[in-house]
Amino acid sequence: MALIAAPVLTATALFGGAAVTATAASAAPMTADNCGTNGDSGVYNCMYVEGSGSYASEVRGWSQYDGFGYPVHEEVTANNALVCNSATVTTGNPLTVVSCQINPKKDITSGIYCSILWEYQNGEYENDAENCVGVD
Repeated sequence: MALIAAPVLTATALFGGAAVTATAASAAPMTADNCGTNGDSGVYNCMYVEGSGSYASEVRGWSQYDGFGYPVHEEVTANNALVCNSATVTTGNPLTVVSCQINPKKDITSGIYCSILWEYQNGEYENDAENCVGVD
């Protein structure tokens, strides 16, 4: 598995990033992360995958949220399928960190892994920040 950062364009955010990569044959440790701040919402959002070869030791998405009083939750997807979803929290403190993490310690599927912060406003959840990395 080679881990690469994959820029994602959405209606709410534009993020880019870089990663250290290695071939599966070398089985060297690899890390891919992609972080950025959504200018409209002020959310700092990251997607992080760590592993060696096709083996993942950690898959984690997190956001640092600076809003007040809104219910939010963090979601991680792989190829548009849900991997994990954090509990919903109503923020009351500045810079609340919301995260969703799995420690698979196993082979993972190639594709696009995304971290998404969902915020509940006006009767519905809105994608407030999204960040992705590619896993080959």
